[in-house]
Amino acid sequence: MAELRFALVDRSTFADIPAPRRPSARCQTCDYWERVDGRRELPADAAPADRSARELRKLDRLLAGERLGGAYGMLAFGSDASGDAVAVGWAQFGPISAYPRAQAIRDRYPTLPASPPPWVITCLQLTDTDEEAGSRLLEAVCAALDRRGVSVVEAYPEGGGDPWLSSPGPASVYRAAGFEQAAGDDRYPVYRRELTGESTDEAGWGALLRRPADDEGEWPLPIPRQPSDDDLFRLPQKPRRPNPFGED
Repeated sequence: MAELRFALVDRSTFADIPAPRRPSARCQTCDYWERVDGRRELPADAAPADRSARELRKLDRLLAGERLGGAYGMLAFGSDASGDAVAVGWAQFGPISAYPRAQAIRDRYPTLPASPPPWVITCLQLTDTDEEAGSRLLEAVCAALDRRGVSVVEAYPEGGGDPWLSSPGPASVYRAAGFEQAAGDDRYPVYRRELTGESTDEAGWGALLRRPADDEGEWPLPIPRQPSDDDLFRLPQKPRRPNPFGED
């Protein structure tokens, strides 16, 4: 097995994301998972400006988590014949809230645990569809998410036909990386892996989402106030203007 190096995607490597197995699909403009009505393929009549706009939106989405823990994509790099680094694999992931199509799929399986909300791996693609390299890329993704404090990861590969045409890749790669089938059948399974969720990064998701012990004080982030029945019929109050003559 050739040596592989794994790195989170950034602005300098966004263009290096390799083409997926599905013909005409392109990761840099794909919004298949970000929208329930999204597409893997760029429309044939898309203008250059539209392509650029789609690329910018995709890049912004992938980098949305940088401030809190890291980007939502990872590249696997190998070497070409001349010894130069070349991207040979790609994985896209993130909190399920970032991928409405994944949420719509998951809603079909009511037996899955509702809490904690999982992170999902939506895409796993390799240039030579090497399953061992694929499982190593998944291991690298899970290790990165573990460091962020993520405790559950899911994926929704599809069976039948060429398993690499499905953007999540084949189910066998997930099994090799420690995932277990949690719901569904061989055609539409749900694979799930539990992580430790013990973040070593003070800015990681685990530090923000973990319930503190009784002696640890307050939550790192405030809990939103839940609406009451009265709120449904109460008009919002106008902001109070300061009295220029004082409060007396």
